[in-house]
Amino acid sequence: MKRFRRTAFFIVFGIAGLNALLCQQVFEVNLNDRSGDTFKVTLYPKQLSASNNVFQFASTAPGTYQVMDIGRFVHDFKAFGNSGNEVPTEHISTNQWTISRPTDVRKITYTVEDMWDAKVDKNRVYSMASTTISDDFVMINGQGVFGYFNGMQSEPIKIKLDYPSEWKLGTALEKGLDGYYEAENFDKVVDSPFYLGKLTTATTEVGGAKIGVYLYSRTGLITADDMLASLKAILKAESDFTKGLPVDRYVFLFYFGNFDAGAWEHSYSSEYVMKEDTLKPSFVAKINSVVAHEFFHINTPLNIHSELIERFNFVKPVTSKHLWLYEGTTEWAANMLQLRASLIPLDQYLRVLQSELSANDGYNQNLSLTDLGVHSTEMQDEYPNIYQKGAFVSTLLDIRLLERSHGKKGLRELLIELSKKFGKERSFSEEEFFNQLGAMTYPEIGDFFDRYIKGSEKLPVKEYFGQLGIDYQEKTDVDSNRTSMGIILRPAGNMLGVKAVYEDSKSGLMKGDIIMKIDTTVLTFQNAGMLFGRFAAMKPGNTVRMTVKRKDKEVEVACVLTPRVTRHKFTVNPNASPEQLQLREVWMKNM
Repeated sequence: MKRFRRTAFFIVFGIAGLNALLCQQVFEVNLNDRSGDTFKVTLYPKQLSASNNVFQFASTAPGTYQVMDIGRFVHDFKAFGNSGNEVPTEHISTNQWTISRPTDVRKITYTVEDMWDAKVDKNRVYSMASTTISDDFVMINGQGVFGYFNGMQSEPIKIKLDYPSEWKLGTALEKGLDGYYEAENFDKVVDSPFYLGKLTTATTEVGGAKIGVYLYSRTGLITADDMLASLKAILKAESDFTKGLPVDRYVFLFYFGNFDAGAWEHSYSSEYVMKEDTLKPSFVAKINSVVAHEFFHINTPLNIHSELIERFNFVKPVTSKHLWLYEGTTEWAANMLQLRASLIPLDQYLRVLQSELSANDGYNQNLSLTDLGVHSTEMQDEYPNIYQKGAFVSTLLDIRLLERSHGKKGLRELLIELSKKFGKERSFSEEEFFNQLGAMTYPEIGDFFDRYIKGSEKLPVKEYFGQLGIDYQEKTDVDSNRTSMGIILRPAGNMLGVKAVYEDSKSGLMKGDIIMKIDTTVLTFQNAGMLFGRFAAMKPGNTVRMTVKRKDKEVEVACVLTPRVTRHKFTVNPNASPEQLQLREVWMKNM
């Protein structure tokens, strides 16, 4: 009789129902039915308690530093009991549904919009961190499709994806013998995106880690084998820089379509949404630069992170003051490891530094890196500077450490030491980390943190690079044959706005102005290159008339063009001293 009852139970509930007995949450997503560009999700929970009465979708996700509010894209959320009867639910907030009788629930169904196509007025989700579903490609970021019950964020999850037999699937999650992908908790689901569809694949091994490439190319212009061949040098450089890779496996997920969006890092994978092109040297260099950054995140924050990262709050964004480390230092490493592996020459690396400082000119100079980290989600206009100023400050920190240790220990060596001290299972204290770094290095490093990371003092660029025998000039080379308005532009919706105005500008423009017309022509992204390109034929002193929107009023401005000024110029000193040459040599190599 007992055997019969178990068999009957299996027939009623199927494989998913049986899995639910063994696992807290079992999700199934039907990707064979892609109608309406929506994900059709079925959830089979284990027996719920009264405290599990709220189902939560994410408000944000690690490494995005933006408000996502996934609940905006969820529809038809329904709960069902043992006999198929519907259990009442209520949508109580953007990302939360309450369930009236959670102990009765045996199944939940809902649909989620394709976020690439979804129409939202604000807080549009970054394309590489969202979802899409089409005839030959599907991208699933965990927080964009799945959720969890109150009190069950740390419980294990299984996922079954039903999709066309001719498709391939790439993810860092492991598949069990029952065909379900397994994750120890919701955080791991979010940390492990899926790419599915008409993918090409390739594998290799680097630094003791198994590397997999899963790639979608809209017209088949790029294959995974081609991509892997172009990545091998940068992957070796990463391994050499970190003295071996701190992971045993890693998955690269590439989407090459008709637009550029960016990339998103994860513990054992990273994903890229880029415009399709041939693998010409300039395109490969661009990809390598992005890959170098995202791949380095296996160190920060996978192995070096505070408790805020380890226990992520998906209900309410809680940001870290150490964003300078997670993103700024990672960007520094992405460029420095290419220099030290001879993948880029010194003059090219110095141009990267020049571009970082030039970009920094357009941001709030009174905002510290720690304040930028804490307020990153609400300061989206300022947030990108973490990749500019944050990276450059890490460059200065590296020089300071090398100078103070007489060339024996730089930022690279400190990061390796931190990885060993902490690691994946041990976080550092959000509040005590600066003190810990000071204790691991020198008292003077604490002063560096106070002035340039916790504070916003003017960066000592000339002083620090002078120690390497590299000269720096903040403003030089006035070119009287070329013109400039002396401003920095930024996107402002569908228009262009003024992000910063240099002190030598005679444009009459102000920070915050939105440029509407040049002469009588309406300015758009499509014609901006042509309209601004006209300035090349003009001379300093010529005037260009503009119409700008300034504090909700249209203002006519006569912009006087000035000679173009080269800013933030680095030059290798051919007469550097032996001491400068020695420190520069150490700075340019792995120890």
